[in-house]
Amino acid sequence: MSSKNIRLLFSVLALAVPGVSVQAGDALDSLKLQAGGIDLAIPAPSGQRLENSPMYTRARADWQAANKLYSDPVFKPKKQQRVDTAGSKLILLQGFHWYADDYWYHPPRGWWGVLADKAQDVGRAGFDLVWFPPVSNGSYYPNQWYNLDSQWGKKDELVRAVKAMHSAGVKVVADVVLNHRNGLKDWADYVNPDWPTTVIVRNDEWQGSPKSLYDDEGQGDFGCRDLDHRDPIVQNDTKVFMRWLKNTIGFDGWRYDMVKGYPAYYVQMYNEASSPVFSVGEYYDTNRQMMTNWIDGTDSNPGKTDASTAFDFTTRYNLVGAVESERYEGLNDNGRPSGLIGWWPAKSVTFVESHDTSPRDENFMANASAEYRTQRLMGYAYILTHPGIPCVFWPHFYDWGQSAHDQIQNLINVRKRAGITSTSRMAILAATNELYAAVIDGENQRVVVKIGRNWGWNPGNGWDIAAYGERYSVWTQNLKTAAPLNPSYTNDTAKY
Repeated sequence: MSSKNIRLLFSVLALAVPGVSVQAGDALDSLKLQAGGIDLAIPAPSGQRLENSPMYTRARADWQAANKLYSDPVFKPKKQQRVDTAGSKLILLQGFHWYADDYWYHPPRGWWGVLADKAQDVGRAGFDLVWFPPVSNGSYYPNQWYNLDSQWGKKDELVRAVKAMHSAGVKVVADVVLNHRNGLKDWADYVNPDWPTTVIVRNDEWQGSPKSLYDDEGQGDFGCRDLDHRDPIVQNDTKVFMRWLKNTIGFDGWRYDMVKGYPAYYVQMYNEASSPVFSVGEYYDTNRQMMTNWIDGTDSNPGKTDASTAFDFTTRYNLVGAVESERYEGLNDNGRPSGLIGWWPAKSVTFVESHDTSPRDENFMANASAEYRTQRLMGYAYILTHPGIPCVFWPHFYDWGQSAHDQIQNLINVRKRAGITSTSRMAILAATNELYAAVIDGENQRVVVKIGRNWGWNPGNGWDIAAYGERYSVWTQNLKTAAPLNPSYTNDTAKY
């Protein structure tokens, strides 16, 4: 092929390449002259192809912009200013459930629109934090991290919801899924950010190649490709993404999904890179020693001030088992709570139910039996009066009717007025068949809570009833005028 024809070929190709800017009319006339009379038909660029290609999307533009702003060479994170510490007064709201996305529910502006519209009410209710579901397309099985048009709604509505919560005085926690990731169309065709398949751990179920030289460092997920966090690509892009979520989208903290999938020191790495005010891990296990070890591993510094909190699955399962059986011995561990709050209350996020534990039935929450609801409200009487950082489940507060809403709201109000914190001093008064009772010292009031079918028990004279429901009661008295605690009350969470 002559050099003239080669130049002609490349000129034709250039006109057909998306994104190349030329004056088509003048160029086509010139090419026809060079072709010696050959009639050339130059295909018009396909607008549909440009719109649908992952190489020409807002997600790609966001990824590229994030790299320019937040990569290590140009971005220096601020020191963490943590609110999940000893003496914390936080109350967290889980701001979604499994059946809130557009597979099941179709509000006009998606679930993000619902959250935006509820923001002022969330703030007035006394919630300090609200936990949003994963923002990337694919949710818990994310594909393009930077594609924020998902089953929860459009990116613009997400940004509006974050801003609305901030205007209501509520900090916003993003659910970040870092253990695993899906490709765009295949299991491993990663775009936005673009990754090679070598980020996939060697023992992953995917049969393609090449993969990482190393096996998974933790628990795998069969529905997605498990990522090798030893890989600098994964580490660097994770840090950039989280910085972008915090500093561009506006999130304040993180809920780390499936942290049993990778070692805890990566959480420290990503927290130090992104400076969240709050961090909580889903270490789904009832073994509180393993949870404690994980928390400890998220901060190598003395004092563990910046260690992540963890959801207290031990307390949740012990508590639900107790209220369902009316046997409360399992809540008492030699005078201390039997859950994680009995060991490390400052880093324990207590809950009654979550999307992880709630039955996977779209009709269950609406049709839950009266007994089920009673038992869960008894659970709220426990977590909202005890140490730890309590988390309320959205459908219990907003979808179970006025009575349940008002009971939870009243318990929140009691906690706020009393000044109960994550490390408040407390003692178990009774933990037997049909009766659990405990006394808790807030900063302003002393609180006694009673749970169970034992109708005759009460704390005696000098107490005001502050909250009650089916099979639970809460009393308070002014801490300044209260008598000293009985010396036999040995459970002092402020000491550990």
